[in-house]
Amino acid sequence: MVPVGVLGLLLCVQLCGGTGELRLVDGGGRCAGRVEVKHEGEWGSVCVYDYDREARWAIVVCRYLGCGPVVSSSPYAPFGQGTGRIWLQPFFCQGDETMLQDCPNYGWGQHFCGHSWDVGVTCADAMELRLVGGGGPCAGRVEVKLQGRWGSVADNSWDMEDAEVVCQQLGCGSAAGAYAASARFSKGDGPISLAVIDCRGDETALWNCNIDGWGPYGGTHRSDTAVVCQGFTRLVGSASACAGRLEVRRGRTWTSVCQDHVDIKAAQVVCRELGCGTALAVHGWFEAGTGPLWEGGFECTGTELLLSACAQRQPRGQGCTGHAGIICSPYTGFRLGDNSSSCAGRVEAEAGGTWGSVCATDWDLPDAHVLCHHLGCGRAATVPPGGSFGVGDGPLRRDIFGCDGSERHPGECPTVVLGEPPCLPGHAAAVNCSGVAEPLRLAEGETRCDGRLEVAASLGAWARVPAGLWDARGGGVVCRQLSCGMPEKIYSVPGSGTAALRGLWCAGTEESVAQCNVSGMAVVPTSSPEEVAIVCSGSRRVRLAGGPGRCAGRVEIYGNGTWGSVCQDTWDLSDATVVCRQLGCGTALEEPRSARFGPGTGPLWPDAGGCAGTEASLWDCPALARHVCRRGGGAVAVCSEQLSLRLVGGSTRCNGHLEVLYNGTWGRVCANGTSPATASAVCRQLGCGDGGWLVAAPAQDPAPAWLSWVGCEEGARWLWRCPAAPWHLQDCGPDGDAHVTCDEDSGGTSGTPTPSPGVPSSTTPAAASGTASVPTVLCAVLGTLLCLALGALAVQACRARAQRRGPDRAAGAISDAIYEELDYALTPEYQEVPSRSGSLSEGSGTKLPYYPKDSVERSDPKAAPDSPAQHGPSHYYDDATAVSQESPAASAGDISEGEAQRSWGRVPPAGGSCPPPSPPGAARDPPAQPPGNVDYDDVGISTPGTSL
Repeated sequence: MVPVGVLGLLLCVQLCGGTGELRLVDGGGRCAGRVEVKHEGEWGSVCVYDYDREARWAIVVCRYLGCGPVVSSSPYAPFGQGTGRIWLQPFFCQGDETMLQDCPNYGWGQHFCGHSWDVGVTCADAMELRLVGGGGPCAGRVEVKLQGRWGSVADNSWDMEDAEVVCQQLGCGSAAGAYAASARFSKGDGPISLAVIDCRGDETALWNCNIDGWGPYGGTHRSDTAVVCQGFTRLVGSASACAGRLEVRRGRTWTSVCQDHVDIKAAQVVCRELGCGTALAVHGWFEAGTGPLWEGGFECTGTELLLSACAQRQPRGQGCTGHAGIICSPYTGFRLGDNSSSCAGRVEAEAGGTWGSVCATDWDLPDAHVLCHHLGCGRAATVPPGGSFGVGDGPLRRDIFGCDGSERHPGECPTVVLGEPPCLPGHAAAVNCSGVAEPLRLAEGETRCDGRLEVAASLGAWARVPAGLWDARGGGVVCRQLSCGMPEKIYSVPGSGTAALRGLWCAGTEESVAQCNVSGMAVVPTSSPEEVAIVCSGSRRVRLAGGPGRCAGRVEIYGNGTWGSVCQDTWDLSDATVVCRQLGCGTALEEPRSARFGPGTGPLWPDAGGCAGTEASLWDCPALARHVCRRGGGAVAVCSEQLSLRLVGGSTRCNGHLEVLYNGTWGRVCANGTSPATASAVCRQLGCGDGGWLVAAPAQDPAPAWLSWVGCEEGARWLWRCPAAPWHLQDCGPDGDAHVTCDEDSGGTSGTPTPSPGVPSSTTPAAASGTASVPTVLCAVLGTLLCLALGALAVQACRARAQRRGPDRAAGAISDAIYEELDYALTPEYQEVPSRSGSLSEGSGTKLPYYPKDSVERSDPKAAPDSPAQHGPSHYYDDATAVSQESPAASAGDISEGEAQRSWGRVPPAGGSCPPPSPPGAARDPPAQPPGNVDYDDVGISTPGTSL
């Protein structure tokens, strides 16, 4: 070591001059690696002794390179030793220097340290974090990119505070659960980047937490960690996880978003983040929330993976007209399989990353029309019998589509899965499309039968029609050609400045626009300020808005291109019955005239109603004479197929017996044949966490059940998309009904890991229901007494064993929970002394390659043997004691396997090891004499059984 006097003299040395350059090498990128500087045209390394414990030289390096703050630094050649010149040995930098050579140093090429002290640094911009294997960006195994390679994070004490930092850093909201990767996802197969993490929960990045092990390491992956986040966004107030009112996570609270600040691009990002298909619409007609409303907004390009990655627009204090709602397709794709033509074949849909054939049951011509138009194949010509094009390799989906033919996308059609009978084997839906795409379309409307008029000018190119060069008689031709009825409204919309036709004139009797007088497309964008838009009668639609699902709510009608509510004055049960039938929602249960779902917005329809109750749609009912609506809008319909679910009989709304509402009646779900994953789907739908536990629990007062054999798969997010036996009232029998305990309470502010299969939750079904049988109580009492007796015996045995073994042998009984898994054949980030490569699990005795704070021993002969400077923090090395070295060249291989496997911070002692007795006032024996002048390269560790 350099004498203290020499160091004091050198503090007065003038700072060296010269320009120089700086770089980081062998770290997998420009922001991590061994520090090198360029002087006189030659690159050389930088070495520093570890007495400069603040290491502010690293701050200078990262700032100079523009790589963000320092994540980790080390003077122990963490990225390998250099082979050329050592140009600088800076010391005691202030951290505000512009260049590294601005720090105090001995001059260019002057140094007292060798290449074993070549410094390395990792800056924040070199680190990356991701979750893999979870089916999305907000769930999966935790991986960190270190030295250019992705690796796992290992920790046997991974908890919710650690998981919270990961989720917040990724923009995925709060943590829903912290898991071992092997219990929830797959284990990693690459290096281990970080080991033993301890976070408070408020750090901005995972690498800002207390980290005891910086890799990369090799070895097994039994301690890999995983996280499930609550997500930054969710859609609520609907029976589908892909449609509903938009809520975002702000802090630990779910907050609605103003509808004026969410556009279709933001909706596309939300749909992608939730694993849904394309964004179909942005609406505000879902059931209004009662929580806080954020008046800020998002500015997205539409390509972001998460809404949190979009730029946020701060509130402008202009008020808010309503809560934003988004409709995504529950399917991520449609195609025709087993066909020689792209416009004929077996109907296949993709959901959850899996393609499957659609069941032919109830597949009809309106469904086929929507699919053919969506695929660009014109109209549907025929619907062949089921199985005409085979069954395919994927699952046979029992989804029942209820399209009316005017939808722009099959995802807009209502579908039913729960309670539908199984599809017959090989009974896959098929379709023959005309194969001739329509040469015109109505775009940007509510349906395919209204919107801005566009005409195909060439392959893949569409031209719009200027309002000044258009004959209104062409509206009938357009609606007729699109099979959309008659024109209801022809109007002008602001021009978009895109390519447009020079003119379109029709007599009104043509069968298609091709027979009209159509001039060519303009070469340059049109200067017309307005373009033609058409509303055909086929665009008329009805919906139930503001309710808990699509089959209950305020009646709204889409006509003349606008949604409006219906007058309450003459609305009755017969009118509601027709609406329920038209929506495929069964029959009407009630038509309360009070505006229980709100009065609605938009124009009022005072003449709707007057139905006899037998009509197929509201449009078939005779129109009432127009009159002044005295009670206002807000007519309501509640249909029999409005579905709802709840958990009853528990201590909170997030645990209890599972019940579903069907046909206006609540009924249980039998445990018989119901999959464990059904519990997770129910909990997600209720907003009670990401997972749950399902058991069979006979009720004290048996109640009839609606369903059995509910077969939700892993990852299902709502119950209505799960297959089940057909609806019918039944007795669950001796197996009992399904009892569900969710991970979280209804607040969604905290979560606990999902119990492993077979491991009971903290809330038992008996406790949740408030009853327990006498045998159950008796077994619990006897079991508790037995456990106490066994525990007392175990303590006595441990004490006797420890007294026989003595304290020296007990010192070697240290947990190796993570140590034995790590193979240090890879270059470690912190390498205190040169050592032979090998694995600790193989007993090579390699020096531990990580260095927590203050763990390096100083060579102070006056230091007390038990001082922190000599031993480091006691929570890192519980049983390690320093020894003097007989020779500076002592081999690291002399360290025994037991001593090499020291405790890693928070890892508890391995099971089966009893701690040695500690008499009151006992203390470690001091060494016979103070250690000699031990250099940093010679730090050693005592072997078990050695007395100092």
